[in-house]
Amino acid sequence: MSKADRPDQPNAASRFNEDNATYAVRGDGDTPDLETGMAAIREVLNTLPARPGVYRMQDKRGDVLYVGKARSLKARVGAYVQMNRLPQRLMRMVAQTRTMTIVTTGSEAEALLLEAQLIKKFR
Repeated sequence: MSKADRPDQPNAASRFNEDNATYAVRGDGDTPDLETGMAAIREVLNTLPARPGVYRMQDKRGDVLYVGKARSLKARVGAYVQMNRLPQRLMRMVAQTRTMTIVTTGSEAEALLLEAQLIKKFR
C-alpha cells in the first residue's frame, strides 16, 4: 500500500489533481523558433500566480520537453523570457516550446513531490 492509499492520508491521492489548477496555452508554428516559443511562454506568464507549483514545457506534438518546479511560478517561468540570460541549451528548449501546462500546489514540498512523480511518468 502506498502512502497515498493509507487511511490516515485520505486526501493524499487527490492532492495533485491537475484538473483543479492547470493552465495550458498553445502557441502557433511547427518549426523551432525562439520568438514563437517566448510568445507562448509570455502568454502563460500573464496568468501565473506567485505560488509554488510545477510547470511542463511541451513541443508542437505535445511531447514533454521539460518538467520543473518553482517556489514562485511567476518568477521561475519569467526567467525563460529573458533572452540575454539564457544559455544556448535553454534557448533551444524555449524555441521548441509551444505549450505549457502549469499545476499549482499548496507548498514547495508538494511541488517537489509532484515534480518527481511527473518526471517518472514522462521519462
